[in-house]
Amino acid sequence: MKKYLILFFVILLVVILLIGWMGWKGYQLQKGEISIVTDKTEYESGGILKVKIKNNFSKQICFSSCYPYLLENKNENWESYKYAECQKFDGNGHCMKAGELKAFELTLPQISDGSHRLAIPICIGCKSEDTFKETTRFYSNEFTIK
Repeated sequence: MKKYLILFFVILLVVILLIGWMGWKGYQLQKGEISIVTDKTEYESGGILKVKIKNNFSKQICFSSCYPYLLENKNENWESYKYAECQKFDGNGHCMKAGELKAFELTLPQISDGSHRLAIPICIGCKSEDTFKETTRFYSNEFTIK
């Protein structure tokens, strides 16, 4: 009888922990953020940067087909590099479902030394065929160009 009582409490504890963990994961999706992390903190100008993006929103997010990311450098404030105007339809170039994790590679342009970051404009809840409309912008960790 004592064995069954101990087994019951162990199973009850596991169920409570499982429900708590699932609730926490649901909360993370509800709080609405994306995480953007580069593979290194130092790069050479013209080097390959690898970045992982995790969609913690409860909805699909999409990136611009023209400018999926913007590169910024830090002087006194963060400043975006100047880009030419988009010459094509600015649609939702790539979309990520809620909770999805994707990894991307990009070649850094020839840029000045110093602190940089990626600025990622996103559209929350957009459809793939829509015109891109920036809802908000998120930023990667800082990295140094040497």
